[in-house]
Amino acid sequence: MGVLRIGFLNLFIYFCCVFLYSVPNVSGQNNMCFNCTDLIDCRASKHYLKYGYKEDKGKVVPRKPGDASDPLMDKCLDDGYTIKETLKGTVCSGSSDGFCHAIGEATTNFSISYTHCGNCYIECDCYNQENGNDRREGPIILTMFLAAFYTLI
Repeated sequence: MGVLRIGFLNLFIYFCCVFLYSVPNVSGQNNMCFNCTDLIDCRASKHYLKYGYKEDKGKVVPRKPGDASDPLMDKCLDDGYTIKETLKGTVCSGSSDGFCHAIGEATTNFSISYTHCGNCYIECDCYNQENGNDRREGPIILTMFLAAFYTLI
């Protein structure tokens, strides 16, 4: 009888963990606005939106009157928009500050976050907005990091 109770306890703990893991994925709150140093001076129009994966199209939607604002995402999205699901890839977005921002699934992995930033660096055409030596060195450094990332995989 004791073994049966332990089995039910293990199942209960398992389902609780599955539920807690799935809650952010279902609500769309598992997205992150990345703080990209490459995009600091990269301009984009307020309504700019570029999807990395076709599966992500339609996930950035106008905010409904009852929807709560998300201060972490509001700095990366145009006013009045929200993300309704977890993103599979990178979304490059303009916002009210006039700069390009990278949005993707939340992660603590530096290589993945740098890939999101690199994708938006290309999509927002930041290369043509730079001046001086940074214009020549930026793509070289980006290429080296991407090569290192793919070598690690």
